[in-house]
Amino acid sequence: MLDFNGTNENSTKNNTTCFDILDDGDCKNENDVRTYLATYIIPEWYEWIVITVYILTFIIGMTGNVLVCFAVWRNHQMRTVTNMFIVNLSVADLGIILICLPPTLLVDVTETWFMGLVICKLVYFLMTVSISVSVLTLAAIAVERWYAICRPLAFKSTRRRARIIIFVIWLVSASVALPDIIFLRLKRFERVPENVSDLLMSCQPGLDQEQQTVYQIALIVLLYLLPMICICVAYIQISHVLWKGDIPGDGDSRSVTQPMMDTRRMNVANEQLASRRKAAKMLITVVLAFAVCYFPVHLLNILRYAGVLKYIAVDGIRAYSYVAHWLPYLNSSSNPIIYNFMSAKFRKEFKMACICCCGPPEKGKQGFTFTSATHYISPNNVGTEQTSLTTLK
Repeated sequence: MLDFNGTNENSTKNNTTCFDILDDGDCKNENDVRTYLATYIIPEWYEWIVITVYILTFIIGMTGNVLVCFAVWRNHQMRTVTNMFIVNLSVADLGIILICLPPTLLVDVTETWFMGLVICKLVYFLMTVSISVSVLTLAAIAVERWYAICRPLAFKSTRRRARIIIFVIWLVSASVALPDIIFLRLKRFERVPENVSDLLMSCQPGLDQEQQTVYQIALIVLLYLLPMICICVAYIQISHVLWKGDIPGDGDSRSVTQPMMDTRRMNVANEQLASRRKAAKMLITVVLAFAVCYFPVHLLNILRYAGVLKYIAVDGIRAYSYVAHWLPYLNSSSNPIIYNFMSAKFRKEFKMACICCCGPPEKGKQGFTFTSATHYISPNNVGTEQTSLTTLK
């Protein structure tokens, strides 16, 4: 960003105001400043590349996440507990892409904020809300999967409970983002002509350096580190159970009646175990993508408020900022792609959604579902345990 900490001097030669906007001793009058700013705001050739990448990300992200929501809405069999969290994640991703991507691109290219205070507060508030919803939803999915696989008899997932959890996720996210509504301010660049100062602003918190540093560290801990630790622990235990092949609540009864099980039921059990493993792989990939894509922007904020950026070359900071700001939007666009590549069921539903997007749901249609019946046999009875996310083949 340009350094506008110049000085105003009265030129004795022509009695005009001098603006040293680059702090290089080169005096510019108001006309020179306006001409320079017009050139400054117009994108450079490399910024057109950035714009193109953002546009492609926007199109892919909107299309993919709308397809996820539409597929679940269209197929009644898909309206399961885990799918509710998946749709909630897609809604958060849509919010990130639709509301936050355009202003981010505009600020990165023009290096100024000229959309007013209301949009300043609203965009950053919704950005924090959407990011918080995304990471908390991933954590909720991990915990739900942990109970379903590691403690299947200790907790029963229901759609009513899922709705309550989703409501709490949005409520907590809005609470975390409230400081953006309260403290964000517009700050004018200093010592530029008044008639162009409205175009040279930044949207920044009205906090001192120490307060802002504490707030950013709190956000990183609450919206990144703690959820990632929780998710990692959950999926490590899930992977251990699935790849060990000894599912709690299922193995003991199965061993007692193993001779009684016919080949067909054995095949069904093996298929269900394989489906669970595929589902776990897909969700772990989604979590890894989130962790990788959000780490650079959190690192950028740490370096900024730690005062380290002033020791780094401007061009290097600009290039890193472009990448760090774009990666979260790439993450929001990549989740449907991950579903498509790692699940034949998702691919089928996406194709059906594209082909029959205007058609009504077909009753009794065999479509994608996260729910399947896991059969188990006990010494006293034969039952069916409903578990989620076991048919992702």
